[in-house]
Amino acid sequence: MDLQETTFTNTFGEALGPLLVFVRSTYFFEPYVFMPLMTAISIPIFLSLIRCEEFKTSARKSKLWFVMYYSLCFLATNVTAVAFKTLIVEELDYTTHVWYEAFVGPMHFYILSVILSYLWLISQNCGSSLRLYLIVYIQIGLLGGYATGLYRLLNEPLNILDPTSGVSGILFLIWFGIFNWDILRRVDTSHFKLMEIADQKSLNQNLNSIAGTSNQIIELN
Repeated sequence: MDLQETTFTNTFGEALGPLLVFVRSTYFFEPYVFMPLMTAISIPIFLSLIRCEEFKTSARKSKLWFVMYYSLCFLATNVTAVAFKTLIVEELDYTTHVWYEAFVGPMHFYILSVILSYLWLISQNCGSSLRLYLIVYIQIGLLGGYATGLYRLLNEPLNILDPTSGVSGILFLIWFGIFNWDILRRVDTSHFKLMEIADQKSLNQNLNSIAGTSNQIIELN
């Protein structure tokens, strides 16, 4: 496969052109090649995740969370392959050029960043501020997932045999909903309580200062 015969979706793809063309020549971007390989890679990643103390607390000995968290590892590896694959126009699933083809690859890289943020959240004992930032970042990503699921549900036919149909929209809404509940239960309310206490102390100090100033004025009069 020649570099001159390959069309890239954006400048990032052009910068990685020689590498992408080489990878494409190995047929790695074919689903029957990259999916088994990247799925195999996701397994040791998940096993290393299980060994983290924070993960043991996160999973709470529930098999549901083991399944949900493994799905993140599965997505992380496969989305990485798709992100690079979609930097090449010829590797897109569209039969004609679409106006948003330049954004398909970056969108998958963004999805990857959200997944990695989630994996970091459930595997590391983060400080309250970093935890809050990660939760907000993940929540924004989940809102995009809700939008995708809702769009498929409203615009695609409900065909059980087609995984990209409206049925996947229902599954998306359920799947993202479970993850949403998981991150919301991780919000450190003590952080907000400390802020509230600090604000209350500041308010009391200001009131005391105003009261003291008022007493001095009265005494002078």
